[in-house]
Amino acid sequence: MPPSTSPGIGVSDSKELSDIHEALPSSTQAERLRFLADRNGDSKSAIEKLRNYLEWKSRHCDDDVDHLDPWTYATRMALRASGNYTDSKTESTHVMDTTTKLPCTLFMLEHEQSSENNNADDVSVIKKRYLQHLPARIDTKLANTSVYALALAIYLDRALDRTSTEKVTLVIDVRSGYGWANIKAYHLLPFIQSTVRLLCDLHPMRLERCIIFPVPAVANFIWLAVKPFLGKDTVHKVCLVSGMAGTNDRVPEKLNKYLDHDLIRKFEERRTSCFSKK
Repeated sequence: MPPSTSPGIGVSDSKELSDIHEALPSSTQAERLRFLADRNGDSKSAIEKLRNYLEWKSRHCDDDVDHLDPWTYATRMALRASGNYTDSKTESTHVMDTTTKLPCTLFMLEHEQSSENNNADDVSVIKKRYLQHLPARIDTKLANTSVYALALAIYLDRALDRTSTEKVTLVIDVRSGYGWANIKAYHLLPFIQSTVRLLCDLHPMRLERCIIFPVPAVANFIWLAVKPFLGKDTVHKVCLVSGMAGTNDRVPEKLNKYLDHDLIRKFEERRTSCFSKK
């Protein structure tokens, strides 16, 4: 049975898919569909990009530690790949212990929501996947931002099924939190740029939507710096929701335009559960 397809990914010409399969037999049909759609039907370009992804996957995935939870697995692989980290105070480089526990910044959540079909009386319930990201938990004293960016890419690779073209909505909550490192926005710029590059290169056609909130005025320069690294299709999927970004600031009411009340409540419960009890 062919893999399910998502909006924007159609069944392309069989000749092009066959060319990719012949060049990269270890790839899945869903991967061939996604990368071909990303390259606008150019099979040669899709083969090159997909080959780079498969080589990356072979370097950063390890079945021997596949029993670990997704975040522990992702950070261990990212730390192993980096082999070092930079102390933000001394700027000196140290060997990184791959058993170091980095604060979890990612949480995957499945949420059911109603979807009306052509018939107003015909309402179906569909499950969608949301990835909650809390960048204020990034602690650069433990690892530099490139390690966290790589961990995010590995996390997604672990969480999403290779045989499916399923998509995920990325929800980035930039508010600070009690007991967190609360890295400043301008220090996050290298992380955001690294993350954007990795996701575009490694996980094309996986992003349903990216919602960033609450966006303070300082975020405008971050968006302008990141925007050039995004394709036109990705730019249209990014939704910025303005608001105050303090620890005790409430979720902006405008967020209800993109997420329902129950889902926002679940995100808020997850965020506050990460606060330090001290």
